[in-house]
This record gives sequence, structure tokens and C-alpha cells, in this order.
Amino acid sequence: MLICYRYETLLIKDIIDVIWKRLRPTSFTAVENSVGLDSSMNSIDLLLGAGVDDVRFIGIWGMGGIGKTTIARVVRERISPEFEFNIFLENVRDNVQKGGLISQQREILSRISMKTIDIFDVHEGSTMIRRLLRHKKVLLILDDVNDSNHLDYLAGKQGWFGSGSRVLIATRNEHLLIEHGVKRRFQVKLLNHDDALKLFSWKAFGKDHPEKNYIDLSSCVVSYADGLPLALKVLGSFCVEDM
Repeated sequence: MLICYRYETLLIKDIIDVIWKRLRPTSFTAVENSVGLDSSMNSIDLLLGAGVDDVRFIGIWGMGGIGKTTIARVVRERISPEFEFNIFLENVRDNVQKGGLISQQREILSRISMKTIDIFDVHEGSTMIRRLLRHKKVLLILDDVNDSNHLDYLAGKQGWFGSGSRVLIATRNEHLLIEHGVKRRFQVKLLNHDDALKLFSWKAFGKDHPEKNYIDLSSCVVSYADGLPLALKVLGSFCVEDM
């Protein structure tokens, strides 16, 4: 049986520090991504209201690395065939910093019109988005939103969209959702110990439980990661490299 010595804890802390500096998930298998998702998806499904023809804004919020983007991707995979158009704007925060809010408006417009549309200010962009989308059933997903302007100029209000449309907003800040009037909100929680151990094991050992000789060490890693999915995945990747 392996024992968690102090140097192992320090090593884990160093690895966690590296994770926070790059805080971007790499690609993961569908099996890994499904761990702990069932209860979350049941709650999201209720908020989505399948078959209901109203326009719904749904907020998915929680700390960085907790799995908001993963949930949004799973939602898209499940329900996108029900819509005329489905648009997933990933890493809105980073993309706005790089290219401005207009770049994200152009992305939405190009997905709908299938051609590049020139716009010169965010007010013009929001007007064109509203005109193009208001009679269409659309699935719009805005990932990693951190500013109220992102919502004001990319998603606006229910009147921007055709009957049956759904707008999903992933953010670390619940206040942004409240400020924008998003009443349907889901907080992504940390994984419990059992699910955390499964997720770590999938990444480290390719199965839902740790190797016999690594049970104690795996338990220490899982406890230190405290149920954060991104930390568990990246720590599992380090273990694969070191084995």
C-alpha cells in the first residue's frame, strides 16, 4: 500500500499551480466527459423545456474548470438537430479581448448568412443579428462570458429570436445572469469523491478505478483536487506521462 508522504502533497500542489496558470482543458474522451454529468443534464433538460415554443435563456455558472463548457457541448450534441441553426461561440472572453466584440457578432452573422458580413460598430451588429434571427429557431451558446456587454450585444433579449429558440450562457459570474434577467440558472457543482476518483482514473489509467498499487496515491490526488474536473483531468495526464 502506498502512503501519501509530505513530498507527494507538495508535488501535487506544484502541479495544481501549473494547472491554474494554463487553465485550459485538452481533448478528453466521451467516457471521461460523462462522469458526473447525469444529474447535471437532468436539471438542464428541465430548464430547456423540450417541445415548449417559448424563447428561453439558460445560464450555466460556476468556478473556472468545473465543467460548464463540457455541459454546453453535451447539450449542443443532444438538441442541435431540433434547430434551424446552432451557433457555439467558445471562449467569448478571450476572443473579445483579441478581436473585439464585433468579431463575435460577425461570427454569429456569418453562421446564419453563410457569408462574411461587414459591420463597423456593435450597435449595427446587434441590429443585424436581431433582424436575421427573430424569425428563426436558433440554439445559441455563449461560452465563458464575463461582461454584461457580451450578453447585451450578442444575445439581447427574447424578442431577438424566433419561437422555440434557446440561448445558453456559460459564465463564472452568476450576477451577470441576474443582471440580464436570466431566471433559469444552473450552478455546476464540484464532483463528489466517487465521481472524482472515476474521472481521475479514466485519465490516468484508462478505466473507472485506479490501479491496485496506486489506490492510496490516487485518493490523495482526488482529495487535493477537491472535486474540480479540470484539475483531475490534468493531474491524470501527468500521471500517465510519469508511469
